[in-house]
Amino acid sequence: MTQASQPLPTSRGALSGVRVIELGMVMQVPLAGQMLGDLGADVIKVERLSPGEILRTLDPVANEKGGASCYYAALCRNKRSLALDIKSEEGRDLLLRLIDSADVLLHNFRPGVMERLGLSFEDIEKRNPRLIYAVGYAFGATGPMAKMPGQDMLAQSYSGFAMSGVEEGAVPQITNTPTIDYMTALSLTQGVLAALVERSTSGRGQQIETSLLDVAFAAQVLEQSSIAMHNERTSWVKQSMRFKTRDGWLIVLMLFRDNPLKGLCAAFDVSDFSGQPRFASRDLQVKHIAEIEEIFRPLMAGLSTSECVQRLSGQDILCSPINTLEQAAASPQIRNNGMVWSIPVPDYGDLALVGNPVKLSRTPPELRIPPAELGAHAREILGEIGIDDEQFRSLQRQGVVEGN
Repeated sequence: MTQASQPLPTSRGALSGVRVIELGMVMQVPLAGQMLGDLGADVIKVERLSPGEILRTLDPVANEKGGASCYYAALCRNKRSLALDIKSEEGRDLLLRLIDSADVLLHNFRPGVMERLGLSFEDIEKRNPRLIYAVGYAFGATGPMAKMPGQDMLAQSYSGFAMSGVEEGAVPQITNTPTIDYMTALSLTQGVLAALVERSTSGRGQQIETSLLDVAFAAQVLEQSSIAMHNERTSWVKQSMRFKTRDGWLIVLMLFRDNPLKGLCAAFDVSDFSGQPRFASRDLQVKHIAEIEEIFRPLMAGLSTSECVQRLSGQDILCSPINTLEQAAASPQIRNNGMVWSIPVPDYGDLALVGNPVKLSRTPPELRIPPAELGAHAREILGEIGIDDEQFRSLQRQGVVEGN
């Protein structure tokens, strides 16, 4: 775990020397930018003028009491912040000069926006043919929904994700955690890394596209195969049981074992009834899972979650406590995995935030730059493209740039 109270690391990450210009807002592209930054890339986050990135104003608690947004803090470490009016001629010229020195450009504007600004892939490729131009759309670059506003929950809904595993006539299930945004950021990062590898031989950049909708649909790869081959809707949820224990909740899966019921019976000293005709196979046990759950519910209700897990694990039954996020963050395994980083956040000090799940043995992801105030690196960044102090102050007076 990176300790923010200590000097920040200066070692070279796996992507050291790679410059990324991030124009994205909210989650998909900012998370991809953070992932690249964690791996050592120099990520320049180009934000609109005050109030800046939408993430900065999306936190209602921060809006009420003042201070930094928790959502900005979550997605914007390892980036330098530049607040720039890219709609102005001067601002667009500065952005283009930054792009000339960049390896990657990330954005998630709707189709047509960058084109109107003269910042399309075709425009940029003429200036910097080595640039990797990565776009995260909501529903795609073309098609009847291309220009519609999109969001994680909308992608869950349209893709079928929200109905996956839901009984006929039941209420659709929307995940509170923006799973699709996270997976789309991973997909965009994957595309960038593949393009960087390819560029090492071709010398040329290329355009990368992904979308919330495509990722939400692709995540259902097993379910779609079941429909295509058998005209049957797969439900993994139906193969699970959830039990209230004395001090919490537990999930037990009837998966990947030939006779899970036999193990359940052994775990709780119940006479083995898996030989009865209605429970004689794993598929039959799943078919009658409600009856099994009814039998074991009172047994687990009198035991602690940890005792249930110990008994079931002893019989090689797949199970887990159902934790709150607070419990997971404090758990020995999450801590062991280095998934909680101590990140300094303006107005808050060092906070326990989610780290990077990718492990590299020689060049691990690490904290180099804490989440920054709007425009905190403006003078530094523009100085790298030849803007001196006098020119910088002039740009500030013109309202082209904000910050220090």
